[in-house]
Amino acid sequence: MSRFSHWVRPFHNLRTQAYCLVLLASICLVARPAAAAAPAPDPNRTRLATADNLYDQRADLAKARQGTQVLHDVLSADPNNFDAWWRLARLDNFIGRQQDDGNDDKEAIRTFEAGTDAGRHAVSLQKDRVEGHFWLGANYGLLAEEQGWIKGLRLLDTIRAEMETVVKLDPNYEEAGGQRTLARIYYRAPFFKGGDKQRSIQLLEDCLRRFPTDSFSLLYLGDDYLAVGRRDEARQLYEKVVSLPADPAHGPELAENQNEARRRLERDFRSGK
Repeated sequence: MSRFSHWVRPFHNLRTQAYCLVLLASICLVARPAAAAAPAPDPNRTRLATADNLYDQRADLAKARQGTQVLHDVLSADPNNFDAWWRLARLDNFIGRQQDDGNDDKEAIRTFEAGTDAGRHAVSLQKDRVEGHFWLGANYGLLAEEQGWIKGLRLLDTIRAEMETVVKLDPNYEEAGGQRTLARIYYRAPFFKGGDKQRSIQLLEDCLRRFPTDSFSLLYLGDDYLAVGRRDEARQLYEKVVSLPADPAHGPELAENQNEARRRLERDFRSGK
C-alpha cells in the first residue's frame, strides 16, 4: 500500500459512514407513521351542550322551546340517546308549567304528556340513572294536577313509585327533589290513598336540613304548617321564600315560588284575618 493510500482510506471511510447516516435518517423519516388525525367532533355532543345552554336561559320561553328543537334534532340522528330524552322531559316540564300559568290547560296537558313520553323513553334506556325517573315522575305529577282530582288519583301510585326510585338512586338529586315530591303526595293525597300531613312535614323538615334554601321545600312546608294550624311558622316560611336571594341555577323556579308565597301571605295573612 502506498503512503498516499495510507492517508486517503480513512477519509474515504468517513465519507461512507456519513452517507450511511444520512441515508438511515431519510429512511426513518419516511417510515415514521403519520400523526393520528384529531377525532371529528361529535355533533350530538355539541347539540346537547347547546340544549343545556338554552335551558340555562329558560326564563325566556322562546329559548326553552328552541332547546326542545335542538334535542329533537339529536333524537332524529340517535333515537336511543338517553341524555337527550331526559333533557327533553325536563324542558317539557318547564314549558308546561308556563302554559299552565297562562291558563292554557289543554296545551299544558299536551306538553306534560310529551314530557312523560320523553321520561319513559329515558327510563327504558337506562333504568339505573336518576334523571329519567325524576323527570318522568315530575311530569306525571303536573299532569295529575291538570287532569283533575279523579284522573289524578290514578297516577298517584305511579308518581310515588318513580320518586321512591329517585330517592334510592340519588337522594340529593335536584335538592332532594324525590323526597320533596313524596312529601307533596302525602300532603295532597286523600287519607284512603295514603295522605298524611304529619309525614309530609317530617320529610320536608329533613329536606330543609340538607338544603335549607330550597324554595320548593320552604313553600311546601309552609302549606303543611298552615294545614295543621301552625300559622306563625307557616307565615315565617312564606316570608323566607320571598326574601331568598337570587339563585342562578333555579332563577325561574325561585321567581314562581316567590310569587306563590306572596299570594299565600295576601290570602291567609292579610291584616285583620
